[in-house]
Amino acid sequence: DIIQNHLLQAFMLAAMEPPEDMSAAAIGRAKVELLRCVRAPEAARGEVFLGQFTAGQGERGYLDDDTVPAGSRCPTFAACVLSVDNDRWRGVPFLLSAGKGLDERLCELRVRFKPQPYNRMMGVDSANELVLRVQPDEALYMVAVAKTPGIAAGVGPEERRTPIAMGLRYATQFGDGSPFKSGDAYERMLLNAARGDQALSVSAAELVEAWRVFTPVLHHIDDERPQPVLHPFGELPEGYVAWTESHGVDIAPPARHWGAAEAEAHAAKEEAAAAALASAVEKAEAAELRKRDPFSDASFVF
Repeated sequence: DIIQNHLLQAFMLAAMEPPEDMSAAAIGRAKVELLRCVRAPEAARGEVFLGQFTAGQGERGYLDDDTVPAGSRCPTFAACVLSVDNDRWRGVPFLLSAGKGLDERLCELRVRFKPQPYNRMMGVDSANELVLRVQPDEALYMVAVAKTPGIAAGVGPEERRTPIAMGLRYATQFGDGSPFKSGDAYERMLLNAARGDQALSVSAAELVEAWRVFTPVLHHIDDERPQPVLHPFGELPEGYVAWTESHGVDIAPPARHWGAAEAEAHAAKEEAAAAALASAVEKAEAAELRKRDPFSDASFVF
């Protein structure tokens, strides 16, 4: 339900072509046009990854629940890679993943930009990212790499670079910094329904295409009952990162967990380190100067 419904909606809004206008009909047509270009993921091609959490970090595992049948292979973690066969997105992988019993409660959309040859020329290996964080603490920010300011950070090839987050946090931009209340998703849906606005509703054609994409893999899971990868509560399934990389998606830290708060903390740490280095250099230079200065206090004997 999470992938076929919620995540697919986020995928469509991010990848669809601009609609003719902002009417419900135009938005619906744009989403259906995109879905018709999506190839259904196939487990046989390794385009699906399933996991199930076990006990860990003081929490019970999925099978430890008395209401769960013994030996159940029901996945608690699922990921798939979608391919879009159109001129804009051909060759670009779209990773959709959702799960329970992981290391954090998070809902976000990440757009990772393709590294260019000149990135390495500037000594930058990591890719820039545009992140839309839905929950918790709504935010929109850009993760990039910048030169650490100051001479102490080095010059030329020795320059130090660090990931930074340039962004918009709803709580500070539209409020006083306290937790921001923008309205529950269902509140917005009910309000639109009362107004007769179907822009956030799913059309029949869209629903048909959505199930066309996911029905084959759901039938495969029901019929074949594949064994999900077991993983302790609070951890990603073993092999998941390698699986994403095999499909051209890099989720390795720090980019994967780089939120606004983490970026600010990292920047503060780097700033403190640079200040400490600058202070040490200044003291060393001052000490060297005193050794060479014939008029320093150390040069006089009383």
